[in-house]
Amino acid sequence: RACPLFGSLSDKLGRKTCLMVTVAGTTAPVCLLAFTQDLRVYAVAQALAGCFASTFTLTFAYIADMVRPEERAPAYGLALATLGLSFTIGPVTGGIIAEQFGDQAVFTTALMLAIADIAFIIFVLPESNTPSIALPTAQTLLNNVRERKPLVDLSSLPLAYNPLSALEVFFGDPLLSQVARVTFLYYTGVWALVSTLMIYLVTRFHFSKLYIGYLLASYGVATMISEGILVRYMVPFFGERTTMRIGLAGFAVQCVMIGLAEEPSTIWASIFFALFSNLVYPALSSLVSRSTTAEQQGQAQGSINGVKALTEGFGPLMFGLLMNVFETTAMPGFPYIIGAAIIVLAIGMTYRIPSEEEYFQYIEAKRASVGNAEEAMGLLEYDDEVDGALDPSADDAFPNAFPDAFPDEEVARQAGGGATGGVRQGRAASSGSPPPPPPPPPAAGGGGGGTPGEKKGGF
Repeated sequence: RACPLFGSLSDKLGRKTCLMVTVAGTTAPVCLLAFTQDLRVYAVAQALAGCFASTFTLTFAYIADMVRPEERAPAYGLALATLGLSFTIGPVTGGIIAEQFGDQAVFTTALMLAIADIAFIIFVLPESNTPSIALPTAQTLLNNVRERKPLVDLSSLPLAYNPLSALEVFFGDPLLSQVARVTFLYYTGVWALVSTLMIYLVTRFHFSKLYIGYLLASYGVATMISEGILVRYMVPFFGERTTMRIGLAGFAVQCVMIGLAEEPSTIWASIFFALFSNLVYPALSSLVSRSTTAEQQGQAQGSINGVKALTEGFGPLMFGLLMNVFETTAMPGFPYIIGAAIIVLAIGMTYRIPSEEEYFQYIEAKRASVGNAEEAMGLLEYDDEVDGALDPSADDAFPNAFPDAFPDEEVARQAGGGATGGVRQGRAASSGSPPPPPPPPPAAGGGGGGTPGEKKGGF
């Protein structure tokens, strides 16, 4: 998935550049329909658009850069509330435009909105993360073309991407690894409900298209209220962990109500619990943001969205099969009961997330371990230097470089050099090489045991 990759790239290149690319890439399929009605072109563009599906990852990383930790959960909720607003306004607006001006006008409007969005990112949105790698200027690109060099040096970018390695930020860390498991279980249930609910309501209660439209609009309003208002008060009051559990419990109750519903009124009543289920993701994102460094925000938010993306294929596939199995039984909604059981398991996982104090102790112990390892490496490097100083070949090549390394040789030098030769002869014998010639005898009348300075002095 693109989420972890673009998250890591935005840590290096800045948020604005990556946001501009992802917005352009994800809106391209709809924008192309403003110029062509060929669905083959749309299908290819839609497949390629999946490579850029990281806009919310970068949005959450941007919020983490600009907002204080204690205020991030409400900010995340506000960002998600805009998604609910778009689900409420978008279909209605598109329907009105299509009725008044035709279907083509809908896609032309989408193209204009995409251009306005990209222009806003370029000219208005401030950069929140100073790039550590500068993009090449136009002059640099021209020079590279003239000199037949690569246009852009990609060696310093994190492009060697393995989808499994993107999850490394969640392994080995007691907090983030548990958050990853909760995210996986929660979104397995979410995508299972989202992908099958409309079909279930049509086959079970014979909902019309208009009725389903009203229901979706109601869910959108619940999302706006939950993520735009409730999260601003519940996370500061209860904390991320407790808010997460409340949201998971609300979603479990919602699944049970839908699974056991005998009347449409039960489906409408379940919307109340959707108010709480929409608290989970802002609380998760806030917890991850508070637990990672500024340099890891993009990668961490990308990784949690990568875990979420895994469930987009797994959840609908598994629950689609379950719906097919139970469709003709006395309990056609039983797959939603299974979904509720998965959410209960996720609630249990939240109790394995360490407290802030426990996590702080883990971080301190990890830092101390890294410090001890660096100290040990420093000692090893020092030992290597000493070993080099004691190397006989180095001593012979540079006889005055380490006067204190072989004190017996230094004494011998001061005494006239005889002992030095003896020591070196011993070394040579031990190494199997022929010994050097003995030193010349002292000059006549020189007193034999004196130093050269003493000889000159006439002593």
